[in-house]
Amino acid sequence: MYIVNTSFMVDPAVQTQWLDLVRKHYIPLIIDRGFARPVFTRVVSEEITEHFTYSIQTEAPDIPAYRVLTGEIFAEYAQIAAPLFGDKVVWFTSLLKKEDY
Repeated sequence: MYIVNTSFMVDPAVQTQWLDLVRKHYIPLIIDRGFARPVFTRVVSEEITEHFTYSIQTEAPDIPAYRVLTGEIFAEYAQIAAPLFGDKVVWFTSLLKKEDY
């Protein structure tokens, strides 16, 4: 089992519009494609920063499912978000493998 973490750094000027896109389109798209309900968080830091940082995490049972997320769902997000936000939102994805303890 894998956890797919996507982190976003969001300029305050577009935060409200970006949150609306994520809540109304992106997270429902992930769920509609059969993935577990994502965990959506805002990173809280003691340091004062100019941007907001958010994280969306969802589980992927295997690498083919991860590729659906990155190759289809994230690609659709990028296609919509890039013209709306440009460089006011930057993001990256990390693949985490769950380990037994």
